Amino acid sequence: MKLSNIFNIFRWRNRRGERVESTDANVFIEDTAHPVLDWSESGFRLENYPESPAVGERFAFRFDLPLTSEDVFEFAAWAEVVENSNRGLAVRYLHLYEEIADRIYEVLRVLSIMNPTVLKGAIT
Repeated sequence: MKLSNIFNIFRWRNRRGERVESTDANVFIEDTAHPVLDWSESGFRLENYPESPAVGERFAFRFDLPLTSEDVFEFAAWAEVVENSNRGLAVRYLHLYEEIADRIYEVLRVLSIMNPTVLKGAIT
């Protein structure tokens, strides 16, 4: 096993669940939409983009996921960059209100029931 893989194991050991691939979610940073590659109860990953924040940098964002033609799951919070590499920009949520954390959990739970391709391990 590569040394970098061992460090990644330690880095992600506090992750609360597996990440779920996304096709419709966007994260808005300073009113600019960035497609979400995957997300979980603890954070999300985006493709790198010009002037993307560095590791350790914190920023405000708004998460937006259309569930139906009329319903949108969205929340706003702060995040911290934990990885900025060729794998993408991975961030963890900071200081989520309990209500938002509960809503994230419920949306992931419903997605795992409705879509068999969503990992059941995504819900802790």
